[in-house]
Amino acid sequence: MRPLPVLHQDDHLIVVDKPAGVLVVSAPGRQEPTLVDRVSQQLGERVQAVHRLDEETTGAIVLARSDAGRVGMEALFRAHTVEREYLALTSSAPSPPAGRIESNLREDAGGVVKVVARGGQRAVTHYHTLCRRGRCTLVACRLETGRRNQIRAHLAALGCPLAGDRKYGFRARGGERFPRVMLHSWRLRFVHPVTGVEVMVRIDAAEPELRAP
Repeated sequence: MRPLPVLHQDDHLIVVDKPAGVLVVSAPGRQEPTLVDRVSQQLGERVQAVHRLDEETTGAIVLARSDAGRVGMEALFRAHTVEREYLALTSSAPSPPAGRIESNLREDAGGVVKVVARGGQRAVTHYHTLCRRGRCTLVACRLETGRRNQIRAHLAALGCPLAGDRKYGFRARGGERFPRVMLHSWRLRFVHPVTGVEVMVRIDAAEPELRAP
């Protein structure tokens, strides 16, 4: 199995470039190696997940190499002090072209996360349009909170689901083909919870459609 690209590594943390089609942690009914398994094998030591990316989402993700790293990073994510920026290819242009989406999200019985008027969890996404890409639009998103499927649910509610995201309403037009849900974690920035040093990584996407202009 090909080694995963390492974007940052120290005694407490490692940041890798996650490929599409890999679960971060195990899920019921799934037997294949997870991202945690692959990075653990690559390092020769067991690492721990401190946040998640969806199975089809690519890009930068942090894993802990020590208990101090795990506890510290989990605290940063709870406090929403980790800057997380994504590139999303949407099926249509958002209107308005930039803004702040705040709503409550709740997962329904079918596993789809939806905006709800009452209950659920508060979720905030900041976005701005970058450029057109064919029939689609490249949008930069910054998470203020980090709920499950947050970007996918918020952009779908705005009327512009992600390209390839049939779960959240994408419908192909005119022979469009996308190999996955087109979402990429391209930038992470945080103050290291153990050393106090700023860590910033950014990584371009493999697909031209998701590369920043």
